[in-house]
Amino acid sequence: MDMTEIACAWFAMCRTGDVDRLAELVTDDYVAHGPGGSSDRAGFTTWLRWYPVAFAGQETVLDDVIAAGDRLVVRYTVRSTYRGGYLDLPPGGQPVRETGIIIFRLAGGKVAESWFEGNDLEVAQQIGGRVVPC
Repeated sequence: MDMTEIACAWFAMCRTGDVDRLAELVTDDYVAHGPGGSSDRAGFTTWLRWYPVAFAGQETVLDDVIAAGDRLVVRYTVRSTYRGGYLDLPPGGQPVRETGIIIFRLAGGKVAESWFEGNDLEVAQQIGGRVVPC
């Protein structure tokens, strides 16, 4: 699989929550890094089962795919519908536009590590979350 195919397969997996596909795409010792900290493959599997349920009907655009050495960088936009389960915000079928960047480190043609940075605050605001000053 070339780098663009890996990127497409990753987002297809996230859209469906396909745990079997995860096993094909990542190494046994895969580590995911994000705003909430780091997790192993089991922790990411929990997230993968939750994500397409909370944010349904995902349509993804890969805005940029950049490969260098063992790194793959993807800047993306995902449009979906909020169905509940995020930050205890009530579901209302709100349309959501999520943007982010993921950096993947590959080993043996599989994802060994990933770093995620996204617009989580904007997503929360789109579904009714509010920033409360201290």
